[in-house]
Amino acid sequence: MASANPFTPSSAAFRLSHWLDAAEQVGLDRFPVNVELLAKDVGKSLKWPDHIVEIKAANITGFEGGLFHLDDRGWVLLYNSQFMSPGRVRFTQAHELGHYMLHRNLQESFECSQADMLQWGDQQKLLETQADEFACTLLMPMKQFRASTSVQQIDFDVLSAASIKFGVSLTAACLRWIRSTEESAILVLSRDGYIDWSVSSEKAFSNGAFIKTRGLTVELPEGSLAADGSKASSRGGERIALKTWFKYAHPDTIVREMKIGCDNYGYMLSLLHLSPSDKVWAPTE
Repeated sequence: MASANPFTPSSAAFRLSHWLDAAEQVGLDRFPVNVELLAKDVGKSLKWPDHIVEIKAANITGFEGGLFHLDDRGWVLLYNSQFMSPGRVRFTQAHELGHYMLHRNLQESFECSQADMLQWGDQQKLLETQADEFACTLLMPMKQFRASTSVQQIDFDVLSAASIKFGVSLTAACLRWIRSTEESAILVLSRDGYIDWSVSSEKAFSNGAFIKTRGLTVELPEGSLAADGSKASSRGGERIALKTWFKYAHPDTIVREMKIGCDNYGYMLSLLHLSPSDKVWAPTE
């Protein structure tokens, strides 16, 4: 085992990205990232004594991915490929590679669930958050990602195109955008009429536009596009009153709400695009 970790999530991803950039110069495809090939080579290239020696599918119910140390043989990286898109498999592999790059001197094994790889930024799960940060930085470098999503009006068509380019799931592409944009926006994941979680951009959060879900049961608001069962999707969005989602919003303010069903996984994604000036804080007494 290594005695010290020389990397942060970003610096580890940048090191590998430099290798991929160099490979592109000699004609190899830059995107989507071939995580398996990278994982098998990284330990050798860094001259670490414990390499990733095996990468294989392990289709176990409730299991998303894992990294396990095999005594003196090195590490085995496992992922669940059953009912998972290639993009989701790629992100899972990159997440486990992140554990190898960042945490291999801390634990002998890592077993990760779907929730670990969806709820980015959960400080109660620091190692999982760091592995996610590594994965999204490796698979969707900010310079190239912004170039792919810098459009006059964001929507699910733009984000779907980015997910295809970088070989990740639509959810991962949406999370990357919401955490990097300077616009005011909120991403909401819901199931059966209830909100699982939501993520607000920095601008939206500073304006009070966030939805608390931890430990709570939160229904989709009546009158929202998300709650309208007659429409399976609206990739470009519709304009509705912002008060539909935030009761303290000015009555005249409008939000553009988009939604898309992810039927294979039983959830729906909604994207709320607000004006940067729209504030929804509760009035102070």
